[in-house]
Amino acid sequence: MSEDFFGFDEDDEHSGRYLRRRSKWRWLGVLIVIVALLLAGLLTYGGVRALHAAKEDAPHAGHSWVVSGQFLTSTNDLQTKTFNGVYQGNLPKDTNVSYQRFDGGVNDPIDVKPGQQVQFRGTQTGAQDDDFPQNVDALMAVDDGVLKVVKTDDPGSLKPVTDDSVSAEKRNGWLMIAGAILVFLAGVVGAVYAGRRTRHEEIEA
Repeated sequence: MSEDFFGFDEDDEHSGRYLRRRSKWRWLGVLIVIVALLLAGLLTYGGVRALHAAKEDAPHAGHSWVVSGQFLTSTNDLQTKTFNGVYQGNLPKDTNVSYQRFDGGVNDPIDVKPGQQVQFRGTQTGAQDDDFPQNVDALMAVDDGVLKVVKTDDPGSLKPVTDDSVSAEKRNGWLMIAGAILVFLAGVVGAVYAGRRTRHEEIEA
């Protein structure tokens, strides 16, 4: 019988060698694409968050303060079924504080004086008192003529909003987005190069 009957012709043998000698660049190309997409996604996410933060902070630039607060109790969250911490602290000793009423999210807005002790609602959520930090920093800013708590966080983590800090957030946001584009393009170039090396090595094999 002919060799064709048993499928042992030279083309099949060559094809077998070709399949057994796949180039390492085939898998490197896949890895390059995955890493590039992952890094580009993370950079894009970080950039969008930074730009969003800059947009939220911009109205507070030049008229915001950071005060310290000590945990008192917890209260129902205004939007969810969880709880917020209620804190007590002193307003800044800045005469500008007395130009507007203070709304701490606990009681009705009140007239206040610089350095006055007040209670305010934290922005962290939890299910019980133990979920809340005993001490926080609160970023307070004027919103529509009322001094409100914008957010609370760990002591030392917040700073007053300034034009420079908003500009820095915007700059960082756009830099991360530009970095994401560069990483994506680098991934495309790397994938194309890996594809060419794969074809070259597998044809040579």
